[in-house]
Amino acid sequence: MSHQTCCRIAVTPTNHVEIEEFSVPQPGKDRVLIRTVSTLISAGTELGTQEQKRDRNTYTGYSNAGEIIAVGEGVEDYQIGDRVLSLGQHASHVIASTEPHALARIPEGVSFDEASFGVLGSISMHGVRKARIELGEFVAITGMGLVGQLALQLASNAGCEALIAIDPCEARLQIAHKLGATHILNPDKPDFKSEINSITRGRGLDVTIEASGYPSALLYLFDLSRIGGRIVQLGSIWHRIVEVDFMDFHLKELVLIGCHQPKCPTAETVYFPWTQQYNRTQILRMIADGRLDVGALISHKLPYHEAEEAYRLLKDERDKSLGVVLDWEI
Repeated sequence: MSHQTCCRIAVTPTNHVEIEEFSVPQPGKDRVLIRTVSTLISAGTELGTQEQKRDRNTYTGYSNAGEIIAVGEGVEDYQIGDRVLSLGQHASHVIASTEPHALARIPEGVSFDEASFGVLGSISMHGVRKARIELGEFVAITGMGLVGQLALQLASNAGCEALIAIDPCEARLQIAHKLGATHILNPDKPDFKSEINSITRGRGLDVTIEASGYPSALLYLFDLSRIGGRIVQLGSIWHRIVEVDFMDFHLKELVLIGCHQPKCPTAETVYFPWTQQYNRTQILRMIADGRLDVGALISHKLPYHEAEEAYRLLKDERDKSLGVVLDWEI
């Protein structure tokens, strides 16, 4: 079996980013070989991973858009030349399974850069579904990173009475305002609580989608939620431990909902048709027909060999960076 020499991003235990050569074989049964064009950095997961103690290199990324250049035995639904979104890493070439939840065809008119948002979009869609937003509800989304911004756009179609974007970064709030937020608030401002009270006409938040990944947000969300309010924990919690007073949670009979997209089923049932593959394909359709604006979320496009700078921007210049796409055609 012939192999192709390729390159990928490796993050060392000391968080130095290296470009590492590796060999990719021809695809096996029910698999395809993809030449990568664009990958999107998932800042929460990838920066969170770098904060964990490790004794070996980490290979990051799961939002890969590219073109199929070889197909394995038994592959019937895809062919060479197809443009696809996969769960592949940050690498020049990836092998992907053709199982429905692992691969999706990119619609005509959607660029590789735009398509790379399909996986994060499906994460946001899973969170919005679990929130079960009702017509007329007061909804807040905390954390205006990519997952929060995508969730905000999806929630804007649910008939919210108010859709409040919450983040300490003014630049990210302004983007959220353009993409559908009816109100934008900084949680660090002294009038934050009174603003929420005014917006909700004294009722409190019906539902909050927590997309920042910082559980410290619960410290004020318990206070700001109405009796019976729902809080969806969508963001990956890397900063895991926080001291919380649960009295408001108890007295208000709040509902705290865990939300981890890989738990979304891959097999459709009559009771729950919203599979991972359905959500991913739906996100791509919404990008194609203009219902979801991901171009507005791209702050930087860098060649893959500048991945270390990409991570630095997301970590140190949060007011200037948001969606960082890596270009593999350089």
